[in-house]
Amino acid sequence: MKRLLLLLMIPVVAHAECVLQDRTVSASTARIEERSGIKQNVVRLPSGESRCIVNFQARIGTEWYMASGHYDWPGDRPAGEACAVAATRAEDSVLSSAAPKNVRSEKVMICNDQPDNRILREAQIGTQGELHQFRSHPSYPDRFWHNGAQCRWFLDSGWNGRDVQTMQGVICQLSNQKWVVVDKF
Repeated sequence: MKRLLLLLMIPVVAHAECVLQDRTVSASTARIEERSGIKQNVVRLPSGESRCIVNFQARIGTEWYMASGHYDWPGDRPAGEACAVAATRAEDSVLSSAAPKNVRSEKVMICNDQPDNRILREAQIGTQGELHQFRSHPSYPDRFWHNGAQCRWFLDSGWNGRDVQTMQGVICQLSNQKWVVVDKF
């Protein structure tokens, strides 16, 4: 009986649309306790841009480390903003070199076999679906009104036996969630 149940479940999963999400998170438990000798210097680069260089000594735990960071910008913002970015980069740099990081990787497979989440392929006049199931028309993205209903353009691609053919059409809103194909050419 267990084998039969397992075999019955396989086709259901095989038709589900799945997405693998991969996330890597790195975190350091160290923190800068003190800063000393903070120096910032703004220089003009040959390209015409400006560069802020920030150097200081940072105490992490009981040890002192040299921190250095820089930030280049076109000179259209105040130097204080650029130097703040350079200081943040110096802090990140010294933390990553002075203390080990914990790295955690997560991989999650999300499968969804709900038909209302799939894009409709080769929709015919009268086909109904939710708005996200229709491919938006790039040239006509705005909604318009026709016979008292809110409508929009959409694109639909299909295989005609020799080549991919892209058609355009109009869908109109039936209710809060449902839209219907009213024309396709």
